[in-house]
Amino acid sequence: MRALLIVDVQNDFCAGGSLAVDGGAALASAINDYLAAAPRYPHVVATKDFHIDPGDHFSDQPDYSSSWPPHCIAGTPGAEFHPDLDTAAIEAVFRKGAYAAGYSGFDGVDDNETPLLEWLRQRGVDGSTSSALPPTTASADRRGRSTGRVGHQGAG
Repeated sequence: MRALLIVDVQNDFCAGGSLAVDGGAALASAINDYLAAAPRYPHVVATKDFHIDPGDHFSDQPDYSSSWPPHCIAGTPGAEFHPDLDTAAIEAVFRKGAYAAGYSGFDGVDDNETPLLEWLRQRGVDGSTSSALPPTTASADRRGRSTGRVGHQGAG
């Protein structure tokens, strides 16, 4: 069984956000189009950067490698999904980075504190997951999950 993993399509990573990347807003529409046209995935999940107190991940003088300007702060509009992303198909959201950097979606937990990998295993996802961001892809590989980038979706 397969799952589609939508990674961090949030306001702060889109135009006007505190850490915007080129094409961030367009990605939301591209994902919608993909889901409308693609074979159905049994499971569609998403991740969110969701910082509460991430320590030295935030900096007033970021190096853009291990420290960054404040972004995706829990409870702010920047931490919300981009409004163009249709979230109707998303079965679960995994929040990561509350008290650390949280670069991988596999660092995230859902509303029941279930880690992403455990959630996928509970639903019989066989190790094949579509993803977009290298940290999540590398993390998936270390956990025995194969990943692939879907079409040309991606920003930045």
